[in-house]
Amino acid sequence: MKIQIINEVDFNQIDASRQLIAADYSRQFAINDLGETLGVYGISWNSDLIKPMVKLSPDGQTIWVGVEQKVAAICKETGKFLLTLPLTSYLVQMLTLDKVTAVITEEDFLLFNRRGSIRSNKALPDTAIGLSLVEGDLVIKLLSGDCLTINPETGSFQKAGFIRNGISVGLA
Repeated sequence: MKIQIINEVDFNQIDASRQLIAADYSRQFAINDLGETLGVYGISWNSDLIKPMVKLSPDGQTIWVGVEQKVAAICKETGKFLLTLPLTSYLVQMLTLDKVTAVITEEDFLLFNRRGSIRSNKALPDTAIGLSLVEGDLVIKLLSGDCLTINPETGSFQKAGFIRNGISVGLA
């Protein structure tokens, strides 16, 4: 599941059906090698500063890949694409949990079921800078210092807070 950087010539030799993420005018190219049975999948993107993210679901059945403004999921057993989705803003972080995968972009929160269907999609009130799991809840840290707490089962916002002196404080 490790990302290996390749050149454009090598990327173009990968069959289009195995190009998991392919961006227009790409300058960066990589493969995600899934072993002898499934082979390699291509990834391309534009930025020299951004690297692809790869996460394996806890049950080991789904591989999640994201870079720039795209996210995708592959079934590890069959090699079939479960999801390829363009995003409206840049990917910040992905977190795989037992039943769901949480994705934050700079502007949105997305929650996916195990097999790639969207459970929840919500706009964020400020730019997201991080995502963590705290006592069973998803916590999104925003650039403003605020935090949003989300129930991973329902995708609903539970409460908001902000960070003061490194301590999370709830808002009324």
